[in-house]
Amino acid sequence: MNINNFKKISLNGRVSYSISCFENTLRSLNYSVDDWRIVLEYLWEFTSIKYLDDWSDMVAELIPENLLEFKLYEEHEFEYLDERNFKYLYQLYQNTDEKIDFVMTSIYDIGTSHAYSRIVEYGQNSLDELEILINYLKKNNVPLPDVSPFEKFSIEENKGWGSAFDGKSISSIL
Repeated sequence: MNINNFKKISLNGRVSYSISCFENTLRSLNYSVDDWRIVLEYLWEFTSIKYLDDWSDMVAELIPENLLEFKLYEEHEFEYLDERNFKYLYQLYQNTDEKIDFVMTSIYDIGTSHAYSRIVEYGQNSLDELEILINYLKKNNVPLPDVSPFEKFSIEENKGWGSAFDGKSISSIL
């Protein structure tokens, strides 16, 4: 996989690809994908969000390393997670493979790599972050998704961000 394949793909397409990498990671670890639907629902919202802040703040609460800092819901003022979902995710994340945290953090990093800015040329920041994720997955023998379904998301649209769409429609799980 060559990172140059992503130069013409919008940020929406790149984040979608990284979420597909997460779906592949779940499968490669033989995790029950149904258990992870709540996480995937939140992640896929990126493709249709109106404000990046809402998505980035929400995903920051979901990242295992961040969520597991707190044993009780009351120890943190969660803005997006309710107590029931916090407890569910807290249990889900117990003894979770480190690949999960890495990939979720990578999705966050790719999604916020051009925060509050216009994407210039090929969007080097998100390309760099995506390359880190791809190299990590290769090193850990996680199969990469085919890039061709993401090529329709053009960097020429919406100042490099790409047009909004329902990301769940391209999810292999939802």
